[in-house]
Amino acid sequence: MGGQMKGIEALIRQNKSFVIYRVPHEEPVLILQTFGQPLCLTDLEELNGKTGFVFAPFQMMDLSPLMLLKPDISIKGWDKIKNYLSLEKEGLETNPSIEKVKKGCLQNDNYNSYRQAFSFFIDSLRKKEFEKLVLSRMAVYPKSEFFSSEKVFYNACHWYADAFVYLYHSPQTGTWLGSTPEILLSGEAEHWNTVAIAGTVPFRRAIFPDAWSEKNSREQQLVADYVRSQLISFGINSLEKGPYMIRAGELAHLKSEFSFDLPKKERLGSLLCLLHPTPAVCGLPKEEAYRFIIEKEGYNRRYYSGFLGWLNPNGKTNLYVNLRCMEIKASYLTLYAGGGLLSSSELDLEWKETEAKLETMLAIIK
Repeated sequence: MGGQMKGIEALIRQNKSFVIYRVPHEEPVLILQTFGQPLCLTDLEELNGKTGFVFAPFQMMDLSPLMLLKPDISIKGWDKIKNYLSLEKEGLETNPSIEKVKKGCLQNDNYNSYRQAFSFFIDSLRKKEFEKLVLSRMAVYPKSEFFSSEKVFYNACHWYADAFVYLYHSPQTGTWLGSTPEILLSGEAEHWNTVAIAGTVPFRRAIFPDAWSEKNSREQQLVADYVRSQLISFGINSLEKGPYMIRAGELAHLKSEFSFDLPKKERLGSLLCLLHPTPAVCGLPKEEAYRFIIEKEGYNRRYYSGFLGWLNPNGKTNLYVNLRCMEIKASYLTLYAGGGLLSSSELDLEWKETEAKLETMLAIIK
């Protein structure tokens, strides 16, 4: 099956705008934009009434714009994708002008930098300036000469059947690959849903934990309360289910589901403004937490903790929060992970949680 992805590396070398993604328990989809460049938008409201593949950052800026990929070519299914790429690969020659790694651009993440950021975050939480903050980090790894984006994508599809898996490339964003269990917004016709996922514990020996700590339960409740209130502010009364436990790789989380009718489908961008960023990746109060993270976290998240997926107000929409992900450069990989902090959070436990989340991506590389 790994051979079915032959040709994806050539698309990257040619600097083509494309995405290959797999919604949980479905066949993968390959989308290529062959005419022009993907739309670069500056506000989520601009997504109202639009159709395409969305790639949205945590913070919109020149280096990480909101992208909308147009499906000039759309192919679904392993076999059809394989056949298309085998026909096309002869014309996809290596482009020697693709990105060169600049000296000094490698950044080494370490415990000390995380500890410094943690101290800023926990002080504000204990002063009751915030109910919750999400602290993330990046980790940079050298890229093996045998690394293959297409093989890592296949590994992620195999390992994480319950997750949304993607490999995205455009000249504006570079190459990103990830796996995420968290729906931001999904549905079609009048039937839509979103989720609240928070709390993290190891999933050992395929057994869910008997009990969750007060910190994990409280964190999940904050996210669920926020989602509920944002839907109500949009005039939506939802049917809520949960929280219940789910597995994501070697981790377990708490999840609540919200199902609802959506009469204002032409305003999906406006609804996304209310939902993104969720407290699962940001904090509460939302706007203040968002500004605090940008100022104090110590690095630019770019597309980590943004969202992505297929948007179609007149058809089916599947948008996911970009959680377990990596940015793929010419000679190195940047992996991202984070965790929710409350005033009761402890430094070493939070560090270990980020390490466990990084392992979910390292596993598919190895």
